[in-house]
Amino acid sequence: MIVVLTFACPKKRRSSGLRYFGLDVHKATCEGAELLPDNTIRRFRFPNEKKEWKRFAQELDGNCKVALEATGNASMIYDILSERGAQVIVVNPIRTRAIAEARIKTDKVDAEILVRLLAADFVCACWVASKVERELRTLLHHRAALKKQVVGVKNRIHAVLARHAIKVPVSDLFGVKGRQFLRELEELPEVEKIVLTSNLKILEALEEEITAVEKELNLRAIELPGVESLLGIPGIDVLSALTILAEIGDIKRFTSAKKLASFSGLVPSVHQSGKTRYTGHITKAGRSMLRWILIQVAHTAVRQPGALRDFYLRIKKRKGRKIAIVAAARKLLTIIWAMLTKNTEYRYLKEDLRQKKIRRMYQRALPYKVDNNLLQKITSLVEEEMMMADIPHPVA
Repeated sequence: MIVVLTFACPKKRRSSGLRYFGLDVHKATCEGAELLPDNTIRRFRFPNEKKEWKRFAQELDGNCKVALEATGNASMIYDILSERGAQVIVVNPIRTRAIAEARIKTDKVDAEILVRLLAADFVCACWVASKVERELRTLLHHRAALKKQVVGVKNRIHAVLARHAIKVPVSDLFGVKGRQFLRELEELPEVEKIVLTSNLKILEALEEEITAVEKELNLRAIELPGVESLLGIPGIDVLSALTILAEIGDIKRFTSAKKLASFSGLVPSVHQSGKTRYTGHITKAGRSMLRWILIQVAHTAVRQPGALRDFYLRIKKRKGRKIAIVAAARKLLTIIWAMLTKNTEYRYLKEDLRQKKIRRMYQRALPYKVDNNLLQKITSLVEEEMMMADIPHPVA
């Protein structure tokens, strides 16, 4: 149900044929404001539910511009409203200073300010990832959450053994022999045995789910342009390549490597007063997952001979290992930008290592064994299918 209230706000009359809407979305409700041709504000409210959004979308057409703040379900709202032909702008509330610094902070005032800023073309829009990129992010974040749960379960199992001072006779407690040892353990009290058995079952269930998610990710990686190119970089496997591509999105958004580095938060913060200029720690703005995966990859990449290792060693000598790793991650991102923008390969590419990664990707995605001959045939078929379907490059 949409509740509508209209308030007069006499100003000069607008002659534009466009309709402007400002939406302030919260967990339970959405407060909205429409700027009418006579500059009055039509305010409305409806529940933040999918069916209500579809009902609201029926009011819209190609002559409508809608601005909403970036929220947890902004992507869903964007998709629903865009399907009706409306121009939807997801606003960065931090950079939209008129909202962030408003003295009167109510939902209705925010929605009104938002719609007036939209009509004046003063809103600061956020980039909205494509459906493919959003789905990849969802799967990757889900896998990361499952991995975190696995670590928690393993820690609880270690805690059970530590409480009873039980020495582990194997190097890998969660390998084949280690799990057999845990199942056959008789030195524990009955209650602790129940806890241990329960944790082992949870661990196995989580590992099955992770395997299923990774299979889906590898399957998507086969058809995603840019993956095989990134696999040529030491330290980048299929999952890290997917993470990098999903977090970056459309590489054409970044006209320079510096802009991509700023997006990742791997640039130093700058404080300037008059002629005095200070640089501090990295800003950590933007996508934290992108920043994290680049630093993880950098740890492996700097071990391999090449320009990146030489760069890392120079920085390490002057500023220490931690700063050098972050600098190497920034340098690695610059290399990735050049590869995706210019459609080139990694300069120090080891083709045999990349083919090994590609073969592993197909083996994890497909239900049958993949050898080199079959890999070549499958790769050719995938490339032909993508060319016939004219699939756009999501990262170039």
